[in-house]
Amino acid sequence: MKRIVLAIAVVVALSSVVSAEILLTASPLGAGKMGWLAAGRYDTNIGANVTQISGGGFLGYGVMDKLDVFAKVGYGTQSGLPVGLSSSSGIMMGLAARYQFLAENKKDMPVSVAGVLGYQSSTVTSNITGLGSFQTVQGDIGVGAIVSKVIVPWVPYGALVYHSLNQGAGVTGSNVEIAVGSQMALSTSSAIIGEVALNSITIGGASVSDTQISLGYTAKL
Repeated sequence: MKRIVLAIAVVVALSSVVSAEILLTASPLGAGKMGWLAAGRYDTNIGANVTQISGGGFLGYGVMDKLDVFAKVGYGTQSGLPVGLSSSSGIMMGLAARYQFLAENKKDMPVSVAGVLGYQSSTVTSNITGLGSFQTVQGDIGVGAIVSKVIVPWVPYGALVYHSLNQGAGVTGSNVEIAVGSQMALSTSSAIIGEVALNSITIGGASVSDTQISLGYTAKL
């Protein structure tokens, strides 16, 4: 039973990344402008055999020239679960902000740099064989930085985000997320995104690593 409880803690931790802080460059939307993103992602190498397929997106608004806020939602399901845990799925909702500290220019700044801060709550429904289903809620506070550079039509970026995880009942942990990716412009207002992210998660006394591959589409409104 202890092994199952630990497995659930790990699965809940993984659900917190069904829609990440990232999939963003360091370039802001601009004051009064809106944008959206839809993405799908595949998580592999989670523990021994667990994988996750998820989808999600966000709607963003430019509060100021350098400050954007985002509402986020995501859903994910896991497979290859340990014996005793028959199924698991999670839904995530959250809010995040991005602030551009440095803007790229040809004269003396080769890249753009932005900070990100967000909170998201994941509700995971797990089914234990013979015992039925129950829900676990996890809070996730993320803070990090994004660096990007415009190389038309590409905008490659890299990001580092630290997540503080809390599942209640004394179960806490962390996730260090490192991502590299790029947007490829389709027009002046839309782009596709490819990203690879590495997560190092510690929760409830267990440590797992996770590799995510994401594809998305983003557009300004």
